[in-house]
Amino acid sequence: MKLINELYDIIGKDGGDGQLTYQVKFRPDCFIYQSHFPGNPITPGVCLIQIATEILESEYHHTYDLRLVKSIKFKKIVKPDEELSFVFTDMTDDNDLFKVNVSVENEEAQFAKMSLQFKVL
Repeated sequence: MKLINELYDIIGKDGGDGQLTYQVKFRPDCFIYQSHFPGNPITPGVCLIQIATEILESEYHHTYDLRLVKSIKFKKIVKPDEELSFVFTDMTDDNDLFKVNVSVENEEAQFAKMSLQFKVL
């Protein structure tokens, strides 16, 4: 299931110097927040991984199958009303294996840091 236009909207994009940045606004009315968690909604970590995957698929016009979460650190809770940047760095394509580091952040803090590997389909 795609989360774009359900859980989040892309509100900006920037690139250069081996870095790709997408600004994302989360939708507080998304059905996910009704169960995670009622009265104190937060964005599930797996959704942050899915958003990163969807952004890469849109940017590079490929389908990516997540093969390895090399490392992941959730540093701050992502609330439903956040506007955050997904910053992609250290992107390498090695024998049909796409590797990338992703930081989910705003100007004040880093919310998550991920090192992901995908098979290019």
